[in-house]
Amino acid sequence: VAACIPGPPGTCAMLARVGALTQAGRGAVLRPAKAPLVSSVAAPALRAPKGRLISSVASPSPLPERVSPEAIKQRQPKPDTWKDSRVTYRGGLFRSKGRSLFGRLMGRWRGTTIDLNHDFRLWHRHEEASRHVRLWLESLFLSQTLRRLLFPDLTIVAAVSAGIVAYNQQVLHKAMETSAEVAAQVANETALQVTMLPGMIALPTAPFALSGFALGLLVTFRTQNCHGRYVEARILWGTLVNVSRDIASRILCTVPPTSAANLALREKGMRLIRSFPRSIKYHLTVDGFNEEIDIQGCAEVHILEKKDACYRDELAHIWNEKDAYGPAGLAPGMSAAGVVPDLDFPNRLLRKRVRSRPLWIVHELGEVTAAIRDSGAAGPIEVSILDNRILEYNNVLGAMERIMRTPIYTPYTNHTGRFLALWCYALPAAMYPVLGPWGTIPASVLIAYMMFGIEDIGSRIECPWFSLPMWQYADTICDGVVQMREQDAEKLRAEWGALAPGQTPAALPEPPKTIESSAAMFALAQATAGSKQAA
Repeated sequence: VAACIPGPPGTCAMLARVGALTQAGRGAVLRPAKAPLVSSVAAPALRAPKGRLISSVASPSPLPERVSPEAIKQRQPKPDTWKDSRVTYRGGLFRSKGRSLFGRLMGRWRGTTIDLNHDFRLWHRHEEASRHVRLWLESLFLSQTLRRLLFPDLTIVAAVSAGIVAYNQQVLHKAMETSAEVAAQVANETALQVTMLPGMIALPTAPFALSGFALGLLVTFRTQNCHGRYVEARILWGTLVNVSRDIASRILCTVPPTSAANLALREKGMRLIRSFPRSIKYHLTVDGFNEEIDIQGCAEVHILEKKDACYRDELAHIWNEKDAYGPAGLAPGMSAAGVVPDLDFPNRLLRKRVRSRPLWIVHELGEVTAAIRDSGAAGPIEVSILDNRILEYNNVLGAMERIMRTPIYTPYTNHTGRFLALWCYALPAAMYPVLGPWGTIPASVLIAYMMFGIEDIGSRIECPWFSLPMWQYADTICDGVVQMREQDAEKLRAEWGALAPGQTPAALPEPPKTIESSAAMFALAQATAGSKQAA
């Protein structure tokens, strides 16, 4: 504050105290220093009278004390106790169904199913011969689809069915009391025969048979398009995994660690690649799949603060001083000056004015490739390849944002929903003449469960970012980068062990090269292809 506001020190201290009291009076939550979800950042910012934010940080604030990796994993969704191949996620928007007790209970009851990464064991269980029997006997009442449809859709169908059955039975009993012929007919009918009388609620089955075909096309077409969005989202994450591995490998293989500047560029590139999937996870979801974040009744600014605190804790494990020089450490004779790879980057990334943090990371990666080109650590062809791979980062980010921001045409979705609801709610009136009072309710509820279930599955995967284990994909990218860094460090330690006393890494003899450059390699490939074609 003293660095930002001119005036005597006493005035600054008074303003800081008044600002803190104002924040507390506005309902700000005072968090303990060791809270699992909140990082110990600098002093809170003061809000000016006209709503302008006065920064309380004059210099780059240090990263918070790191939370253990085990504590971060505890925030992630846990596999179901009865089936460890998937997660029933009830965080995020499923906890914001309203501030009432009923809304909170529905948020806990409802959720969405997320299939975790499968291995050989899970695939074997997925293909068991008894899977169909198990689905009906074991997991029907634990099904998330049933839970999501139980209220209000299936409840309304059951209530309408019970009302129609009760009314028709009342009409039948009155007719039996006044007419001996009706009583004799009812006494002689079999279990599959239904006595229909004037005044009963009933509909013919022909309209449902004719409209059911059109309804099936509408629901199937919507679900198929939603599944296409789900598949595209998974392909985008697969592309992100492949491109991240490729960029990390090219940086490690192209930029030699023969100077402090090169070592800093290598380390910054590795950390940016590890930070990118984490930023995607928080960019596309309301809580970054942190189940401990409760957004019930919270304002948007407080939700963002909780997300930033969790994101900062994850970044603290990537941007730390412990392995600032990489797993291999510093080479003999190399100075540590200038090697630390921009540890203030998380503070710049988490500023309020940064609207798209993944885009910020992509731009920083572009600056790294520009620095590699300017320093001469890699040739123009290698740098061009790196630029093209970073361009794929931008393409993936844009495609993910397009899926997030653009739903299936909403009039189509609304029309399909109205058609489906009317069809299912009127179905009991057509079931009663066919199945009678005993079969109308279960048959109507079962058919409605099947029809509503298809539509509900499509609605869940229409925005696929809530149905994919993005935290596992981010861990896959980070683990791959860490493995390549350790592999490269092992090779560097072997090379540095061959150095003579006082010799620097730059003095190491380069391995013999049969092909001088990538351009010569391309020319050789073209000549080989031409000779094969001529032959």
